[in-house]
Amino acid sequence: MWVTVAILVVLITFIWALTGRPRGLPPGPTCYPIIGNFGLIKPSEAVQAHRNLRKKYGDIYTIMIFHKPMVIVHGYDNIRELLVHQGDVFSERPITIGNAVLNKGKGLVGSSGALWKDQRTFALTTLRKFGFGKRCLQTQIMDEVDCLMEELEKLENKPFDIQNILNTSVSNVICSLLFGKRFGYEDAKFKHLIVLLNKLFLTGSASSPVSIFPVLRFLPIFNFNTVKKIFRDVDAFIKGIIDGHRQNFDKSNINDFIDAFLLEQTRKGERDTTFTDDQMIISVREFFAAGTETTSTTLRWALLFLIHHPDWQTILQRDIDGVIGQCQPKMEHKDQLPSVEAFILEVQRHANLTPLAVPHAPKEDFHFKGYMIPKRTFTFFSLDSVMTDPNIFPEPFKFAPERFLNESGKCSGEQKEKLIPFSTGRRICLGEPLAKMELFLFLTRFLQKFRIRSENPRTSSTFGGNAGTYEHIKTF
Repeated sequence: MWVTVAILVVLITFIWALTGRPRGLPPGPTCYPIIGNFGLIKPSEAVQAHRNLRKKYGDIYTIMIFHKPMVIVHGYDNIRELLVHQGDVFSERPITIGNAVLNKGKGLVGSSGALWKDQRTFALTTLRKFGFGKRCLQTQIMDEVDCLMEELEKLENKPFDIQNILNTSVSNVICSLLFGKRFGYEDAKFKHLIVLLNKLFLTGSASSPVSIFPVLRFLPIFNFNTVKKIFRDVDAFIKGIIDGHRQNFDKSNINDFIDAFLLEQTRKGERDTTFTDDQMIISVREFFAAGTETTSTTLRWALLFLIHHPDWQTILQRDIDGVIGQCQPKMEHKDQLPSVEAFILEVQRHANLTPLAVPHAPKEDFHFKGYMIPKRTFTFFSLDSVMTDPNIFPEPFKFAPERFLNESGKCSGEQKEKLIPFSTGRRICLGEPLAKMELFLFLTRFLQKFRIRSENPRTSSTFGGNAGTYEHIKTF
């Protein structure tokens, strides 16, 4: 009898320990025994679900995945306070399936501590030497843009899906920095790699339960083996390029990121160092993936908005004609084309590609607005709450590029300053300067060369299948 009672007490105590929300955490939905709030949010409905939870629990709330808390932070002021003013505390990453299992703590996106600081400093310094974030890089970008224009002209106004060809073109820009070369549009291995990247972005989610509990990867419902194979195939492609660089390495002739990394390896020798082969492969993969998918997808959204807002397409083409005509666009033209910049900003805001930023984690217990966020807690920052904030962007669900133009027609003001599609703080997206340059140069050239139309003007256009017709309207 007493043994049975003791077992029940222990069992109840155990269940209680795995149930509910620890004291001090922000409020949130009622937790269920053992599972907490597991299953509360469906991936396909995550954005709206977090909007609803915010209405009910406020700007900061907690979701329990089994016994682990996920804190979600909404609102520009809160995000800026934690990521900028408290950036030193919130510059760490939580342990996820990506950084713990797939990347083994290496790379740039998911790493933390001394390794992250060391590698981020090296990456920034190295890429800047090759023009990253500088206007001298625009020549390489424009060479790739014009290669894309030539490919589009070959299609002779026939409807087509632009996704893969645009991904290849955008990817070639980062390839020139990482590999010192570009790939042809018909290169079979490279085309396969682009397809793999598309699959990778469709199958991964930082807020998925398997990301928080890597042990769940053994359950077939999470498709971990598929993700693992994609990582393995992409890494094999990158390793092949690194091997080629190593065979022809000349320390007096450093042409790209891989060369620079190999040079750093020779300087460090066999000492305790973060400059390992695994670190090189993972860093290159992360740059390659991030430098391809986000910019390419933003450009596709821009083309879709041009189709659905022909009045803005006319305005932009008129302004471009008046300022630069058919001359090759340069970054020096950006200030002279505020309408183009405003359009791009509104595309980034309205497309809302990253509703939740990559998770952060405080490196120590942190008290904020009466709550306690424990050390290493998954902390998500809702960029969606900024993009759709009616106090910053009136009528947030309306596509209105003019919101970024002031009375004198310049692109400036609070709305521009508070737009944070690349997140903010110490771990702001490393590729922000390159992405901004690409978006302006690619889109401006598109508008110089083509009129973008729906295949069927009487129906809505989507990104799948034959999304639109790119009508050749001008040549040099």
